[in-house]
Amino acid sequence: MDEANVFLSGIIRTTDERLTTGVGEQRANAAMLRWVSIVGGLMILVVVGGVAVTVARYTGEIRRARDEVRLLAAGLEDRVKARTADLAQARDRAEVLLAEVNHRVANSLTLVAALVKLQGNALSDRTAKDALDETQARILAIAAVHTRLYSSGDVRFVALDEYLSGLLDELTTSMRNEGHGAWLRYDLEPLKLRTDASVNLGVVVTEWVTNAFKYAYPDRSGEVRVRLKGLLDGRAELVVEDDGIGRTKDGPIKGTGVGTRLVGAMAATMRAEIDYLARQPGLAARLVFPLPSA
Repeated sequence: MDEANVFLSGIIRTTDERLTTGVGEQRANAAMLRWVSIVGGLMILVVVGGVAVTVARYTGEIRRARDEVRLLAAGLEDRVKARTADLAQARDRAEVLLAEVNHRVANSLTLVAALVKLQGNALSDRTAKDALDETQARILAIAAVHTRLYSSGDVRFVALDEYLSGLLDELTTSMRNEGHGAWLRYDLEPLKLRTDASVNLGVVVTEWVTNAFKYAYPDRSGEVRVRLKGLLDGRAELVVEDDGIGRTKDGPIKGTGVGTRLVGAMAATMRAEIDYLARQPGLAARLVFPLPSA
């Protein structure tokens, strides 16, 4: 029995020692786990705090940059508005000045035409008088362009229907006052042409219409027709026609011939094509010229 008690006591003591040792190890592990958790928590707090500080700093920088951009945009917008206003004022001043220039040019040309007319009235030689009358008509054709420009909102282009109708009415009045019995009828489409080309076209119309009044009907009255229309190929066609005596290719040139050379020069400047078409009866003068691209 004693040996059994000793054996059991040894087993119990060994078991107690093992339990004590295990409990101690568990306590040590628990303590270490607590320290690790504390250190880990502190590290997480440090990292989170650093991230929060970094995010806050970047957010502040972004906010400041955004505010600076807004200020710059506002300032730039103000400068753009001011510059746009200055450009608009400069454009308005330029348009006013250009209109004034066209007005003065038109007045000056009209004055020159009046002086030419006075000089022609003082002459007794019929040839010289006719030459001055033709010169006056050419000057008035150019003056009419400038008159149209200063009364128009666009100084780059001329409305041909308005310009030519006014020019043709003036030519009709002038020709009939000089005793020519023809009458004029016109059909003009609303086309636009650049200023310099419009001047050339006005001179051509003046020459052809004047010649038709003077030479187409030498012993009777008749009709002179002017037609302006656009073509499908980006060009326009001007036709001045009559039912008069016409002309032959080998016949003598009527007048001084200056008008024919002038028409040729105007057509070349416009890059236009000229055709003289014999009719039965009469003559048709045709000018085909390019229109400005849109």
